[in-house]
Amino acid sequence: MLQPRDGFVSINGLRFHYLEWGEERRQPLLLLHGGSAHAHWWDFFVPPFTRGYRVLALDLRGHGDSQWAEPPLYDLTAHAEDVRGFIEALNLTNLVLVGHSFGGLVAMACAPTVQQHLASLIVIDVGARISQRGSRHVAVLRFLPQPVYRSPREAIRRFRLLPVTNGVRREVLDHMARHGIRRRDDGKWTLKFDRRTLEGIGPCDLMPVLRTLRLPLLIVRGSESTYFSARAFAELVTAVPHARAVEIPGAHHHVMLDEPEALADAVASFLVDRGGAESWPGI
Repeated sequence: MLQPRDGFVSINGLRFHYLEWGEERRQPLLLLHGGSAHAHWWDFFVPPFTRGYRVLALDLRGHGDSQWAEPPLYDLTAHAEDVRGFIEALNLTNLVLVGHSFGGLVAMACAPTVQQHLASLIVIDVGARISQRGSRHVAVLRFLPQPVYRSPREAIRRFRLLPVTNGVRREVLDHMARHGIRRRDDGKWTLKFDRRTLEGIGPCDLMPVLRTLRLPLLIVRGSESTYFSARAFAELVTAVPHARAVEIPGAHHHVMLDEPEALADAVASFLVDRGGAESWPGI
């Protein structure tokens, strides 16, 4: 696996970590992970893009190796402002912005404020709305106890995804776990992300944003996803007729983990059709 370069940047009073692959002179492609995840969730998706793009994967605030917010501030607006700050700090233009799950909501919320920097927007397995019921369901997870492990081996063995139904290979799951744990001061191990981030996923409606954006848009769904239903997918596609819609066969919610090659092919096809990289080895 091609190893990324680690980078750090200060935005809105916090220190953010990001991964970078490819040459700086290339068109940038910025990847935003979902809730409770981290930038390395994109590791298996990235390789085909490193020849033609400057690929960046950001750890959102309170996730991965980015700083936690004290006092906790993890609402959608704060995350969107961070992404805007990141884009401006690195002077990213002609940018392909990609978000999965909560990262997709962040990308949608951020897009109007950075539209002049964007070439296209890609949203993976998330709708444009979160209901009160959905928000309450996520908030309940905030009060689950922070897991504590005696060793990295135990942490990796017990690592699970939500939703639990998935098609992720064991070696991929282990890779996510290794990059998602940290050692505590007492020598035990726990997950890196700040569980208080779950309080920030409140009700929202970003449909008006998608309808008014004037840039190429790709909406992706895992065909087996229980998080983004076929009905919600169809409703979103109908409401935003200028968007391209793609389902990835066999993929559940964590599309980039279940079917990274198929997702990469779908994204690449979309970008090539819209004047992205000059060539694509998978086409």
